[in-house]
Amino acid sequence: MAKQALILYYSQFGNTARLASKIHEATGADIVSVKVPNDTFPLDMEETGKIYQQQLKTHTYPKLVTTLPDLSYYDLILVGGPVWNGKVASPIISLLQQLQGFTGKIAPFSTGWSDTGDYQEDFINYAGKLNVTSGYHILTHGSPAFNEKSLFSWLRKL
Repeated sequence: MAKQALILYYSQFGNTARLASKIHEATGADIVSVKVPNDTFPLDMEETGKIYQQQLKTHTYPKLVTTLPDLSYYDLILVGGPVWNGKVASPIISLLQQLQGFTGKIAPFSTGWSDTGDYQEDFINYAGKLNVTSGYHILTHGSPAFNEKSLFSWLRKL
């Protein structure tokens, strides 16, 4: 693990928040929940998907209402979010845009109801010049119990 780590995550339904909390417990890293305005996404995932597709098409990503801490204090940022259609959720795209200029490592982690699809590649594309390391993903639906051993193994490699 790095000297100073920060966990930044977006969670619509609580799954990514639970994983971020596990990472926080394991590392003691600072943790910040990234928020969008309350009326950005409905509670229905199908409707959220339609809004998301429109955001991707028009490159208009949601505004973040979270104030980020001074990033110069950190040498690693763990960025967590849900997988939407095998891709990076739009609030994470907004976050990655705000992180441009950060010189430390970025480690993605994600949660989803299915396989990650092209999540890592998509994350790297949106990260621009950020230094992205390999990510961590857990299935949150119809999967075996959460595997802390695999999480700890990933964290040790950071």
